[in-house]
Amino acid sequence: MERLIRLANDDDRQALAWLMTHAGHVRVTDAARRLAHAGRPVFVSALCRYLGIWPPAPRRPAGAAQDHALADRHLAKIRQILAGAKPATATAHRR
Repeated sequence: MERLIRLANDDDRQALAWLMTHAGHVRVTDAARRLAHAGRPVFVSALCRYLGIWPPAPRRPAGAAQDHALADRHLAKIRQILAGAKPATATAHRR
């Protein structure tokens, strides 16, 4: 069945497992066969739309909190640059 369904990442694997549990193996397999065209695997999201059910949001590990310190420093630098920039004059584009 995995040749019928495109699993790009762990979120897809979790969603497929949830679909199998809640919609049933036979129903998911039948939907994948109907949606597969010319042997091309089906996206899990297409299966969800076809079946009319959506899995819960993907679960992330508890320790996956990201450090935003670098992004905050870059934003602060951009704000400094923008604060020091001179506004464009409207007269430069008049004829």
